[in-house]
Amino acid sequence: MVSRDAKRKMPAERHGELLAKAVKISRDEGLSAVTLRKVAAALGVTPGLVSHYFASAEQLIVAAFGAVADADLAEARRRVAAADTATDKVDALVDYVLDDSTVDESANWLDAWSLGRRNPVLAERANALTGEWLAFIAEIVRAGSTAGEFQVADPDVAARRLLTMIDGLGAQKVIGSVSSDEIKHIGRTYFSSELGLTPRP
Repeated sequence: MVSRDAKRKMPAERHGELLAKAVKISRDEGLSAVTLRKVAAALGVTPGLVSHYFASAEQLIVAAFGAVADADLAEARRRVAAADTATDKVDALVDYVLDDSTVDESANWLDAWSLGRRNPVLAERANALTGEWLAFIAEIVRAGSTAGEFQVADPDVAARRLLTMIDGLGAQKVIGSVSSDEIKHIGRTYFSSELGLTPRP
């Protein structure tokens, strides 16, 4: 039987198509559901074609995780850049990362941490992205300290604590144990305490 998608495509186009389908599967069913066969079946191509671009399911999972996580960080940077003061940037960050609209992004990280125990390449990718998040948050904290908005002894230590808080609340957001409004309130309260701010209502 001839595949319904047997026509030739440029390598970049085909790669993007396969990755997009893997991302969709990961969003709908989780990273663990991403396999060469599932992506092939969804697109009507052979598993061999998928493996031509991604040698293994583990590699495909890493690519799907990275695509979602990279876009997530880029959007967080965009939201924060649009804010004026460092305090406003913190508010923008909390509004984005702890909102219900980013539940898929938080779930993507939970899956990566779990699967990364047996997928060292995925663990390496997640650790590298964690480093980028830490640098991003530390940059905000450092700017706020320089401007006199924050009272922080070590911006890098503060960034680690803040990201840990974000990750913890993000996990609760994924399973719906706490409402979005309450999660954001907790987040702002913690940020205010860590940065020496007066808590906002």
